[in-house]
Amino acid sequence: MNEEPLTFLEHVFINLSKRSIKILDNEGFDRVVDFDFNKKGAQDFTDAVSEITELVDSDMITYFFAETE
Repeated sequence: MNEEPLTFLEHVFINLSKRSIKILDNEGFDRVVDFDFNKKGAQDFTDAVSEITELVDSDMITYFFAETE
């Protein structure tokens, strides 16, 4: 029997200042989704964050309000 390795969500990073969501899986791969700074981007970002907070354990979510460089 050949079983495929399972990939699952490890952590979600939500950068509120940049309207960006980074999704990290257990294999170390990540995906970043950036939202536009316009009315539609604001609504899409709000909808995505709301859905994530409903579906994902709060211990697996980190929120950022600003990033220093």
